[in-house]
Amino acid sequence: MKDIDQIDLQILEYLMNNGRERVTKIADDLNINRVTAAERIEKLEEKGIIEKFTVKINYEMLGINVLAFVFISYEKAPEMSQRNLAEKVAEIDGVEEVHLIAGEFDILAKVRAKTLRELGEKVINKIRSFPGVEGTYSHVVFETVKD
Repeated sequence: MKDIDQIDLQILEYLMNNGRERVTKIADDLNINRVTAAERIEKLEEKGIIEKFTVKINYEMLGINVLAFVFISYEKAPEMSQRNLAEKVAEIDGVEEVHLIAGEFDILAKVRAKTLRELGEKVINKIRSFPGVEGTYSHVVFETVKD
C-alpha cells in the first residue's frame, strides 16, 4: 500500500471528512505532533495518494435536483472507439464521472441536471447522438445515503 501506516490512514480518513481543516486541529484530534501531521500530508501528496483537495457541493441549493446513472451500450463504429465515446460523454455539461465497465453495458456516466427534462435532453439529444451508442439505460437517484 505504497508505504503508508495506520497514522497515514487516520489522516486520510480525517481529510476525507474535513478537507479544509487546519493541520493544528488535525494533529490535536488525532493526538499527533503538528509537524508530523504536516509532513505526512505533504508526503501523501508527493506519493500521489492525495491527488487534490476539493469541495463537496450542495447541488440542491444550486437548483440541480436530478442525479442519474446512465449506462451506455457501445456498438463498434469506425469513427468512434469505446474510449473516444467515453471521452465525448465526459465533455457534456453536467457529466461528473465516466467509467469504462464490464458487464451488460460498456460505459457508466454519473449525470446531474436541474430537471428530468434537462436530463432527458442530455441523454437523448447528446449521448444518444454519438456514433457508437447502441443504447442507454438511465437510473434516477431518489436519495443519496452516502456520497
